[in-house]
Amino acid sequence: MRVRRSLLFIPGSDERKLAKSRALTPDAFIFDLEDGVAPDRKEEARRQVAMLLREVPPGAAERAVRLNGLKTPFFAEDLQAIAGAQPDALVLPKVESPEEVAAIEAAVAAAERAAGVRGPGPPLLLFIESARGLAAAAAIATASRRVQALILGHADFCKDLGVRQARATEGILLHVRCALVLAARAAGVEAIDTIYETLGDVEGLRAEAEQAAALGFAGKLALHPAQVEPIQAAFTPSAEEVAYARRVVEGFEAAKAAGRGVFTLDGRMIDEPFVEVERRLLARARQAGLA
Repeated sequence: MRVRRSLLFIPGSDERKLAKSRALTPDAFIFDLEDGVAPDRKEEARRQVAMLLREVPPGAAERAVRLNGLKTPFFAEDLQAIAGAQPDALVLPKVESPEEVAAIEAAVAAAERAAGVRGPGPPLLLFIESARGLAAAAAIATASRRVQALILGHADFCKDLGVRQARATEGILLHVRCALVLAARAAGVEAIDTIYETLGDVEGLRAEAEQAAALGFAGKLALHPAQVEPIQAAFTPSAEEVAYARRVVEGFEAAKAAGRGVFTLDGRMIDEPFVEVERRLLARARQAGLA
């Protein structure tokens, strides 16, 4: 599975931003055909995103496309325009049931056949943006083998709850974030945290991203290129964390070789559950090219 620490939105109708994206280095791009594109510019956005996908070959950064929702009049045309351009992933908004996932998967497969695309096809990254979607999140995540991540869309979530948008680090949104992580992990997929809307507040972004990493999110959405570095830093293990994780794993292996299931490191008793956490940290470090 790809590293998805930072996922940067690029509006599909903004030719300048699409051109600039070629020089940017997030873990993933989300080329947007949905909320970031006015209805009268959907066709233009489809054309420009499909052209970019054909011109820019797969590389280090994942090339994902956010389609309009299954129930909108734009979905079928989005899919028809994008399927043949072979994006690395498809992002779907406002998913609320496993039945929707099945319908999306069937539509994607049909569009790929029509476009002559062979192979397993792109994974699905699904936005959870309502109470109904959150209640069904684990079922949504297991409704298709293509599903690799659940993404929190907090603005529409607040709209659904009938509350003003608040800080994601507290209150109902903190509860929603925790619940989404639990549902995603129960299903064996990743959870991606919501956007941080105050573009000039680097410290606020850093704090929210660090909290997201501590909660168990794999990454976070970005609205602007300047947000990518603070987000990636928050989700990248530090050199100190990597060194400690290696000591834990090596110490545990030595203990096992001596016939013991527990050992002491820096005065702390270490057993298998603690070791598994550090193994996962090392796996994330390897994915990020650090170990």
